[in-house]
Amino acid sequence: MKQYIGTKMIEAEPCKAWKSTNGHRIGEDGYKVRYADGYESWSPKDVFEKAYLPLTVNDRLRTAAPSISQEMVDDFIVAREVTTMGDKCTVVHAVLRNGFEIVESSACVSAENYDEKLGADICMKKIKDKVWFLLGFLLQTAVNGVDGSGNQGETPVKNSMSFGQAIEAMRRGAKVRRRGWNGKNQHIELASAISYVNPDGSVVNAEHDAIGNKAIAFCGTSGVQMGWLASQADMLADDWEIVE
Repeated sequence: MKQYIGTKMIEAEPCKAWKSTNGHRIGEDGYKVRYADGYESWSPKDVFEKAYLPLTVNDRLRTAAPSISQEMVDDFIVAREVTTMGDKCTVVHAVLRNGFEIVESSACVSAENYDEKLGADICMKKIKDKVWFLLGFLLQTAVNGVDGSGNQGETPVKNSMSFGQAIEAMRRGAKVRRRGWNGKNQHIELASAISYVNPDGSVVNAEHDAIGNKAIAFCGTSGVQMGWLASQADMLADDWEIVE
């Protein structure tokens, strides 16, 4: 039989085993895994962490769509060795989490200007650029599959998000809207420090047990409207976008 290699995008959270299976006992540490089609299963902790790389949010981007962050790149490099060759050349040997190795070098023109630390910094920048490239390839495969079938032949819409991604964007301070909203300045955003004024003029800072004093506010042609509620269509839509 031939050997195959593949990767996919999944959702997961730490979870103890809820039944005994394949030698694993109830209560054993592991992960609850949800696949793209909604199927859920349990995976032992060591098996899961060996197979899957956690995604961290790149807060420099405008959306919460899958992306590679600097934290992921830095964490993927587990060891490095710096060597000076001759009197003006630095060589850095880096080892990645999966055992892959990258070697880069940097040299100056005049030996009297040589600085090993500066040379190592230049090499590490080159190495991290390569790790960005490699992890980007891995993530693209996870999103679209090895044959590109994940995007179903459609051209992705720029800045298109699900409602869940829109909420994450609002948590980071962004303003969002449905693509079909055409009123001037219409958008929703996460309002904080929610308060109200009593009849006697005193101000009360609302502090809900579950959500604290934050709420989603709708902003439109008539100003700010508190207590906005998402409809079924809003929650299932994939046309949310960041307001520039």
